[in-house]
Amino acid sequence: MTTKTTVEKSVNRFLQTLRQRNSSAHTIKAYTGDLQNFANYAGSRDWKNIDHITIRGFLSQLYERGLGKTSVARALAAVRSLYRWLAQEGVVEQNPAALVSTPKLAKKLPRVPTIEEMNNVLDGKMPETASFPERDRLLLELLYGCGIRNSELTGINLDDIRLSSE
Repeated sequence: MTTKTTVEKSVNRFLQTLRQRNSSAHTIKAYTGDLQNFANYAGSRDWKNIDHITIRGFLSQLYERGLGKTSVARALAAVRSLYRWLAQEGVVEQNPAALVSTPKLAKKLPRVPTIEEMNNVLDGKMPETASFPERDRLLLELLYGCGIRNSELTGINLDDIRLSSE
């Protein structure tokens, strides 16, 4: 049986803290993998011997293994989160991960339904579970017809609506 390194011990304590805080299972699973990879990369280094160059080297290794920018950004987020916790615990004074920039991610536009697809939805019968089918139909028409975002839709007040043209 091998002795756990300082980094491995800290990672395990951090993950336990996430579980106690009822973090989502998805976050815990992703952070577990990312931080175990980080601990393996760090090897027997102590926290004082891990700097932003080390963290950049870790991210480079992830790229070399074929991981995409999204996965590398998530791994960096996990390391940053670990360092914030380590600072709260008094283990480190500074967060070298804060000096590492996040990979630029491509912004993907959502797929817009065709007019035919929307007509099929709007012409179809609303589900029996719909409490307010007229409202739901109006919301869908506003989203599609005006191209507004969900946040813009939820920000509409009754005073914003003119039912008759003046």
